[in-house]
Amino acid sequence: MAEIPLARQYLQTTFSILQQVLHYEQANLDAATRLIAESLESGGVLHVFGAGHAHLFAEEVAYRAGGLVPVNPILDYGYTLMGGSASRSTRLERLEGYAKILLGNYDLRSGEVLVIVSQSGINPGPVEAALAGKEKSLHVVAVTSRGQSRLLPSRHSSGKRLFEIADVVIDNHVPTGDAVVELRPDLPKVSAVSTVVGAAILQSLVAEVAARLLQMGTEPPIWISANVPGGDEHNLQLAAKYPSRIKSF
Repeated sequence: MAEIPLARQYLQTTFSILQQVLHYEQANLDAATRLIAESLESGGVLHVFGAGHAHLFAEEVAYRAGGLVPVNPILDYGYTLMGGSASRSTRLERLEGYAKILLGNYDLRSGEVLVIVSQSGINPGPVEAALAGKEKSLHVVAVTSRGQSRLLPSRHSSGKRLFEIADVVIDNHVPTGDAVVELRPDLPKVSAVSTVVGAAILQSLVAEVAARLLQMGTEPPIWISANVPGGDEHNLQLAAKYPSRIKSF
């Protein structure tokens, strides 16, 4: 049997964090599920925002096999490595005013839900997105690390951190610094875990929202793989119900 102690440590740590999410965040997951399901049932769209590596979460639940159709990923090249260097993305996430301009280009309607994912929850990007969502009377759901965020001051002029603005906060229970595997005490830890945990949280919400819609008497609109027979036709038919409102199709 191969010796993979650090891989085993990473996977076991990830599993342990997911168990904490399951144990401690049930009420928050349920609250987010209710808000999203009620919005979608009334014809709304779910918006998902993240800056830096957190932009991956907007892609994770948009136009994905097994995912909900009315999901609008809020994406911007400036917040990703595709837009230039990593330091450029970091500077833009810390630039006040940028997120507000970005969200101004989207059709955000009162009563809809805006999910914002940020490990630290202190940078102007996610904080400003949350404030903009609240200004437009959206319900803001945050996926963030309360433990890390509480230790750090906000970088936004409001002095607010993401968890202090959101209507519902789902704590990802990821430790400060994100990386979880120690090579040696004098070296930085390796292997970030927030992406794995965050994706699991969002996909668990997809499952609960779909089930809640069924309970409400509404058949959930679900993408299927475009690489199976009939996939394109199925998806085209569903996408036609949300003309111009979802940017993932």
